[in-house]
Amino acid sequence: MSESPTLDLALQLWPGLRDGSPIGDPGALDTLLAAQGRPGAPGHDCGLTTTFACFAPDADASLTLPSGERSRSDDEARFLGHLLVTRTLLAAGLIIDERVARAAAAAHALSWTTEGGAPYHQTPLALAVSLWLIALDPQARSDMPLPIDWSPACFERDWWDHEYRLFSHYDVRERALDWCAYASHDRARHEGCASWTIAEPLLRMEADSRARMALPQLAAQAAVSASGEAGEGEPLPAAAAIERGRVALLVQGYLDASRPADDGSIRPADHHAR
Repeated sequence: MSESPTLDLALQLWPGLRDGSPIGDPGALDTLLAAQGRPGAPGHDCGLTTTFACFAPDADASLTLPSGERSRSDDEARFLGHLLVTRTLLAAGLIIDERVARAAAAAHALSWTTEGGAPYHQTPLALAVSLWLIALDPQARSDMPLPIDWSPACFERDWWDHEYRLFSHYDVRERALDWCAYASHDRARHEGCASWTIAEPLLRMEADSRARMALPQLAAQAAVSASGEAGEGEPLPAAAAIERGRVALLVQGYLDASRPADDGSIRPADHHAR
């Protein structure tokens, strides 16, 4: 449990929704939606109204993911909270809700729309978690523009192109997959983020060659670096080890299914891996 009831609720609902189970209490989703635009949400101080607040504005925000990674700053924790709430709402099927669509668009704007692409101004951990918003987007291959509100002052920083503000679902997906391919080559490129945290949402995008290239490389990295540590020399909690082991089994199952069969054909990978 964290010090954020909103975050705890999003994380409690997530495993069942991730695995395709119907939500038992739709009212819980209303509780999450009510956190949108509240003080303490990322970007709230500079005019963003579409992000979710998991922490009070005067709180020292921090969180630990089920996979064991810890936020490293107040800003990162607040943005991760927004991503985790948005992820849960998307998995529940609320992409048709304008509030959720705009929350996802704000996350993409803050993650992937910097001028010219990389380097991005989010941590590797935040970028990895944001992959879920793409994996769960039924329009991820669409050239439909994202409903991004560029008017808040936070988008006046130099790393955004003030002359180009039209980004589609497809544009964001392409940048994210390029980053995954880049990060999978060297563990130092996603410091503070476990390989499995990148790999799990990639399983839902394995039709793309970059995902197919990145998955075995991420698995190899994880095997080499399996030190049982959460970071900064601290032992990995048992719950986090179990969570990483769950993803490791999914990735290994995908890799086994993708290997050439004895007759030279390719075994079809499980397109519904979770």
